Amino acid sequence: MTQTELFWNILRDFRDDTMVVQIVLIIAMTLVTWRVFLKPGKATDIFVKLVLSGAFFWNAVACFLFACGKSPMAKFLGGPLYAVIGFLFLIDLFVTGNTHFSVPRNTGMRLATGFFILLAFLFPVLGAFTGHPLVALPGFPCPLAGFTLALLAAAAPRVDRTLYYLTLIWAFVNIPKVFGYVDCYEETTLVVTGFYALGMLKYRDRQQEREAR
Repeated sequence: MTQTELFWNILRDFRDDTMVVQIVLIIAMTLVTWRVFLKPGKATDIFVKLVLSGAFFWNAVACFLFACGKSPMAKFLGGPLYAVIGFLFLIDLFVTGNTHFSVPRNTGMRLATGFFILLAFLFPVLGAFTGHPLVALPGFPCPLAGFTLALLAAAAPRVDRTLYYLTLIWAFVNIPKVFGYVDCYEETTLVVTGFYALGMLKYRDRQQEREAR
């Protein structure tokens, strides 16, 4: 069995073994999207941080440490990284309160945010073009990271920078897949979202500096 076949077999088994949780995560991500666009505020911040914290902790343990535990990258990078991100969402919720989720009223920003969120939901559908449709569902680590970056980019600069940069690490670590590693070309959606999120953070910082002058 090739490395590519092993990779996708592990993901299929993980999907099948955790389907109930995957459905719950998809519903939760849909509710998060609805609240961020239409009901921003304190209650939404609490809800989003709890959902994202739970989703990152879940993937840290169930996906990286158990399902993919034989992979050094999953065991020593993905698992710890996702656990730290999950923990930081709780710190942001209960201690620092740095991140406030909302989407700017600007039409362009709303469309861009919606587009990158949609990419996260389409992640498993795009797998049809490379022979593995509906395997990596939206609650899997990579589409979850893309979803989170789209939300953080919309909220910038009112975000926790450590959270932002740690999530970006996972986006850019997966650049090799854009070029065909393990036939996971749909990873392009995460990488593109990562570059967008990084650029948007720098743009919003620059905007804020100009307004302060």
